[in-house]
Amino acid sequence: MLLDSEFVATVLHHFGDDAVLLGAETQGKDPGMALVVRKSPGIWETFQPSQAPLGLILLGNADTTGEDLLEVTRRLPRYALQFSVLQQDPDYTSFPLKERTAHVEPMEYIRTARITLNSTFEEYWKSRGSNLRHNLARRRRRLAEKGFSLELRALRLSDDVAVAIREYGRLEAKGWKAREGTAVTEDNVQGRFYRDLFERFCARRQAVIYQLLLNGQVAACDLCLTHNGMLVVLKTTYDEEFNDFSPAFMMREEEMKELCADKQMRVIEFYGRVMEWHTRWTDEIRSLYHLTCYRHPWVKQLQNFAKRFA
Repeated sequence: MLLDSEFVATVLHHFGDDAVLLGAETQGKDPGMALVVRKSPGIWETFQPSQAPLGLILLGNADTTGEDLLEVTRRLPRYALQFSVLQQDPDYTSFPLKERTAHVEPMEYIRTARITLNSTFEEYWKSRGSNLRHNLARRRRRLAEKGFSLELRALRLSDDVAVAIREYGRLEAKGWKAREGTAVTEDNVQGRFYRDLFERFCARRQAVIYQLLLNGQVAACDLCLTHNGMLVVLKTTYDEEFNDFSPAFMMREEEMKELCADKQMRVIEFYGRVMEWHTRWTDEIRSLYHLTCYRHPWVKQLQNFAKRFA
């Protein structure tokens, strides 16, 4: 879904500009499309705003040798010397290189986490560490003692998106992202992007916005896309006023109960850099990577030489 034309079009509309070029091969036996930008003379890479978890390139046939990647590099404008394909998932990439080649260099990007849903919630919960289970149980008791009611809300209609994004922005405006200037708000480009994206995907029944409510007040929120048994958590936030109760963790526990019971989703993907808290929920960790293709071997050799004097 993260390379779906609707997703890519929305990303391009909100974060693209005239510098982004579309390359397409629609004839012959090797179709493909890519959005690319020139970083400096002779140096190109896939268009990669932070809101897109995967590199925006897709081939009709997997390139296992790097030859197709070299051909793409040769076709770029202004005699490209180097082309980087960013943020590739080894499970879904168009470039599952099976051996090292002289002209393609892989580099680890981040380690990321997923949860496979193949059991009941009770079985899954027993498999997690006692600290996670006991800490959340203790926080639930404290909430009950203070008279708080807890509810998980799942919003799937386009008409609900605008208010949900406004609530998401309200939570981020109270936290550290606002202090760093990176918070989503309903009026900034990020807020407009997520509203547009979720209105489109809710209309296709391929999105859900989870909210954890404490006494009817939104305390945490997940923005998720869904397709073919996969749920991708694009964004998460929570109200730092409720930090002592771990509202994001409580929301995730409620989500897991619902997803395990519903049995429509097979996997939850996070697609962000793995954090300590991810490891409390799953043991499934893998590496995403970049690939850099050099038109000539001497380009890489020259760069390595230059690094010695940097």
